[in-house]
Formats: sequence, structure tokens, C-alpha cells
Amino acid sequence: MITDQLIVVEPGRIEVEKKDIDESIEPWEVLVETEYSIISAGTEGAGFTGLVKEMPFGDGGQYPRGTGYGNLGRVLKVGAQVVDVQPDDRVLSFSGHSTIVKADARRMVMPVPDDAPGEKLVFTRMAGVSISALRSSSVQPGDAVLVVGGGLVGNFAAQLFGLAGADVMLADLSDLRLQQAAECGVGRTVNSGRDDLVAAVMEWTGGGVRIGVEAIGISEVIAQVVECTARYGETILLGSPRARATFDVTPMLLRVHLEAIRMIGALEWRWPQHATERSRDLDANYRQIAEWIVAGRLVVDPLLTHIASPADCQAMYDGLTSNKEEFLGVVFDWSKL
Repeated sequence: MITDQLIVVEPGRIEVEKKDIDESIEPWEVLVETEYSIISAGTEGAGFTGLVKEMPFGDGGQYPRGTGYGNLGRVLKVGAQVVDVQPDDRVLSFSGHSTIVKADARRMVMPVPDDAPGEKLVFTRMAGVSISALRSSSVQPGDAVLVVGGGLVGNFAAQLFGLAGADVMLADLSDLRLQQAAECGVGRTVNSGRDDLVAAVMEWTGGGVRIGVEAIGISEVIAQVVECTARYGETILLGSPRARATFDVTPMLLRVHLEAIRMIGALEWRWPQHATERSRDLDANYRQIAEWIVAGRLVVDPLLTHIASPADCQAMYDGLTSNKEEFLGVVFDWSKL
């Protein structure tokens, strides 16, 4: 069987390549024909631009490399150990950009509704990153929450905190992303490139936010979020810091110490696959998000800026990494290839 797969050949260059794929599958695998896949601008952008090479740990930035981890498609074949998934089911999985994928059911292969628009439902994958910030926090209705970063992860984080009853402000450098956040129901926005973010937060709250979320992965921005966080508050690291940074971290650490601020890592992969007595599980997070997207409680329409053929991958990745005033939510429609 031949599959068309997106491959980052070298930093800054991505192509569609044909690959032979063995139709045999392991007992825990599901063979899926892709309908839609979504680009994660942060994680995939790091691989596309070469930023991944600067990370202090990881794969060392090996090229060529596959990319993608948000895939919606139709099941062709199911491994012997896979339960709750049948051939012809429509499923969301943590699989890459390819016409045919072998999805690992040990991680996630989740059935989704047949009648929901796939180009919207695939956004469940990105909101699944965001919900870990909400789950990791101690948010209560009425809390002031600051989210810095208006990409898909930050936007969904802001929406999710709003659904939990928080009073949310979202900050970004892009007017387009601030407009999109407002269209998604985020009541307060600030352009932190033009306006003083700390001053805006203090004017709003008087003493800082109960919860500050850094949804970009920039070390210097984390320090700024700490500065906006109130005494006994929480600063949540939702974005993954990748680039090296040289700056004086002592003021940030001193504020964390003096104001008893909790700094919380919110990487989604640290959630258990199955629920425990003390925590919800990864699967439950995704089921909840998919339900909210189908019901319109999580707003997707303003975020979908491009539905593209995978053949246009170079332009899409270039746009996401260098033109944030036009590109935000990019979904590949594999029927267009």
C-alpha cells in the first residue's frame, strides 16, 4: 500500500513523499484512512524551522523527519487487542500527516461523531493540549485568569477557563488573534506589543491574576506572566520552552518565593491514559472537548483560517511560522491531494 506523507526534509523545507506502508498491523494498532489533519504551529513549527535543535533534550533535531499529531479519519482495520473501535468508525488519533496511518490505540484512538464537520472536529486535538492548563489549576468561578498567547492552544485555554466560570484576559502581539479571541467569547484582550501588559493586568485586577497561563513557550514571557500573578496565585506553563534564553531570572524567582506563587507544568502527556481516584484521564479530556465542539460551546469557526491541500504544505508552514496576521488554524483536507 502506498501512502502520501508530509516530511520535513530539512529546516524550512517540507514536501509530500510517497511511502510504502505494510498493511499488517500490531495488535494495538488501527489502520486509518485520513480525512483531515491539523497543524500544531508550536510543536511542528519547532521541527519545521529547526528550533528543535536548540532544545536541551529530545531527538537532537534529526532530519528528514515526519510531522503532525492530530489526525481524523476512517478506520480500515483494527488490531486484535483494540476495543471500542470497529472498521468504518470515524476516529481521532495522535497520528501524523499522511493519507494512511497506523494509529496507536495505547495512546489514543477515539471514535467521534459521523455527522460533525471534520474540519472543525479535528480541532479537538489542539484543545486537548489546552485543557491540561485548566485541569492542573485550582480555578474557581470568578477567578481572574490571564492567558498569554493567542494561538490555538492559548485561545482554547482562554475559552476553557471561561467555561469554568473564570474572568479571562488574553494577551497577544497580533491584532488578528485578539479579534479571533473576542469572536470566540473572550471578554478581555490586550496587545502586549503596544500596551504594558503588567499595567493592564494591575488596572484590571488591582493586585494581579489568580492564575496566569503562558501558552507560547518563551522563557522571558514566563517571567512576565509571573509578574502578573498575584500573591498565592498560580503560573501555569502550558507552552513548551524550546529556545535558549539569557536573562536575569532572579526577579522572577524572587517573586515566586516572596509571593508564594505556585509554578505548574501542564504538559498533556503527564495525564494518565486512564482515570485514577485523584485525576481524570487523557481520554476523558478529549471526549469532553469533542462534545463541546459539536455543541458549539467551544468555538472553532473564527480559528479556521485555511483548509488546504497537503500539496500546499510549504506555503502553510511558511505562513504559520512567519505570518501570524493571516495564519492561525490550518487544516489539511486529504481529499484534495
